Amino acid sequence: MTVADSPKRLRLITILAFLGFFAVGAGWAIAMPWDGGPDEQSHITRAAGVVGGDFAAPPIHLSVPEIERPLAGTYQTIPDGVAHPSPPCFAFKPQQPADCVHEGSASPHKPVEQFTAGAGRYQPTYYALVGWPLRWWPGEGGLLAARLISAALSAGFLAAAVHAVLAWSRRPFLLAGLLIAATPMALHLAGVINANGLEVTAAIAMWAALVPLVRADGPPDRRLLILAGVAAVTVAWTRPDGPLSVALALTILAATAGRARLGTLVRDRGAWILGSVAVVACGLSAAWTLAMEATELVPVPGGAGLGAADALRLVIVERTSFYLKSMVGQFGWVDVEMPDAYYAVWFAAAGFLVLAALAAGGRADRLRLALVVGGAFALPLWMDVTGAKENGMMAQGRYILPSAVGAAILAAHIVDDRAPFSPRFARSATRWLAVLVLPAQLVGLAYTMIRYQHGLYAPVPAVNPLNGVWQPSLGPATALGTAVAGLVALGTVAWLATSAPSGDTPLREGTGDDRLRRDRGDAPEHVGDVPGP
Repeated sequence: MTVADSPKRLRLITILAFLGFFAVGAGWAIAMPWDGGPDEQSHITRAAGVVGGDFAAPPIHLSVPEIERPLAGTYQTIPDGVAHPSPPCFAFKPQQPADCVHEGSASPHKPVEQFTAGAGRYQPTYYALVGWPLRWWPGEGGLLAARLISAALSAGFLAAAVHAVLAWSRRPFLLAGLLIAATPMALHLAGVINANGLEVTAAIAMWAALVPLVRADGPPDRRLLILAGVAAVTVAWTRPDGPLSVALALTILAATAGRARLGTLVRDRGAWILGSVAVVACGLSAAWTLAMEATELVPVPGGAGLGAADALRLVIVERTSFYLKSMVGQFGWVDVEMPDAYYAVWFAAAGFLVLAALAAGGRADRLRLALVVGGAFALPLWMDVTGAKENGMMAQGRYILPSAVGAAILAAHIVDDRAPFSPRFARSATRWLAVLVLPAQLVGLAYTMIRYQHGLYAPVPAVNPLNGVWQPSLGPATALGTAVAGLVALGTVAWLATSAPSGDTPLREGTGDDRLRRDRGDAPEHVGDVPGP
């Protein structure tokens, strides 16, 4: 018996997952100052402009004294109440609290034009969904409402992913991969105005649907096809790199599906519709990116002027650790670096998942996992190596996440499918992984609140996120309390998903030939397995 055999329990888990992820994102939304997320003002300007009708403002090139070449961007007509200067006074200065931010406009509804690079040329989908409070209620209240909408959208995709993995999986271990994929950085991005947050969470749902579609037996599940299609279109139409993330997932999974499974998918009408919709969405999004010149990057100082060979050495020695850390959480304007022990916790959880998959999987599983990891890191490495001379070292871990989340979900699927652990061990491991990673979500939020309320790196560091020279408008206790409630809900999800139902059935090992074929990676799916919780 599995969670899927109890529809009421599965519905309860899905509702709790939505409320939990939404509350954690809402905690970030409440806690952050104006422009406290990465490049948030640029995304605020784009969101307010899109809602006001500037869906496709023509790209322009603005001369900026600080950089050698003209800066590509657009002007957006927005209310003065959301037209703040950017970067903010505290950006890249972790010692500086957010109390330096000036008060809002005396005429918040007055229309003004504001230039925005980068996000001003992005696809309008995300901004049309979250931007209307910024237009109607310009100011702190409108920003909070827009952030909460952003958090709700991401929570919806994450809850759908939870439903998918528990409805399909024979064991709950796949839930552990999802919890590891939803890093604190992903939920931080979900709780501020930044299209990257929806891109990552929609990618988690896309991978959670695509992996079982490609790796399972039998006719493709229509519900998974719908989820995969909606998530793939969302990923493709959220940021310029979205089509690459979708193409990577579809290409790797289709190329490694095996002849029999690929034949089943090719003959299925729903799979054809999914593939066609994804290809059309990616093509149209790529056309938008080219027309709006959204591939032109904003230069940064670090590494500028380096040739490709020197940039590659810098990436190998220094930047790789930055990529990994910023995938877990380097918050704000990439100036809230957590203590090393924080990253060690997440790396330990992810490392256990990947090592278990490598040990349990066959050659095809290992190849598939290696391709996903390699593909996820290929784009940022290419950006930093080939673009360092003109643009500096620009890549961040958050750009890697839309593809890297697939590695966590795929690794969990391999462990779930190969069943190297007893059902009891799998349930216990899932619970302990939840105990390990869920509190890290709260620690990341609290430490970032300390940064904005006190500043970091004082001779005697501040440790109290409940006071400081700057505080959120709803109070720090509200932000922390909301996040705690969400994490309790997510902990309840993990507990309910791993509760052993009556009639636990032990797993049969299969014949010796079956085991040998599985170890080589060329056995049919689920050989010798008996469903168990």
